[in-house]
Amino acid sequence: MPVCEGCGTRTDEAHVAQRAERIEMAQRYRPAQIKVLFLDAAPPGRKEDYFYAAAANRSVRSPGSRSYFDELAKIMGPISAAGNEEGTLAEFRRKGFFLTHAVECPFENEGELHAAIRRLAPTAMKRVQYSLKPSYVVPIGAPTKELVRLFGLIGWGDHLVLDVAGPFVDPYLGDAAKQKQFGTAFGDRINNLLAGLP
Repeated sequence: MPVCEGCGTRTDEAHVAQRAERIEMAQRYRPAQIKVLFLDAAPPGRKEDYFYAAAANRSVRSPGSRSYFDELAKIMGPISAAGNEEGTLAEFRRKGFFLTHAVECPFENEGELHAAIRRLAPTAMKRVQYSLKPSYVVPIGAPTKELVRLFGLIGWGDHLVLDVAGPFVDPYLGDAAKQKQFGTAFGDRINNLLAGLP
């Protein structure tokens, strides 16, 4: 069995092919120069829920995935392509925004995800520093908290855009009522922080 370069696990050819497909989808929307890198822990398990899998019919996405996509779209402010995912992704690229993951493959078990992040953190940090080279990094999701500390250790603390010294976390993605009640939606908050940057 091959070892996947994206998550470090022994796996089958289908897993490797799915990772390659996700990379290909993301590369279509990668800006030449990345101004803001959104760094999440790992992609979702379903292909339809992957951020860069532009859906003509949004109902194929899970409610949480639709909400995640919409929150990242809100970061750009009011846009003319609202509702058209392909147009939204093109605008995301035009603004110099790019989403990537510390671990390039999905994990269902949170404990395994945390272990994979710890194991692959040096690789993820090098990829950000030397390949992606963003002006700013916005960590998203609780599992990226460990990476925030590591960015500080390598001298990249001033590149981070944080939510009260940590990553942006929304435990209510897909539940608009609770997002509003608890103020957890991150799109507008990130947009406001980015507006104040040079």
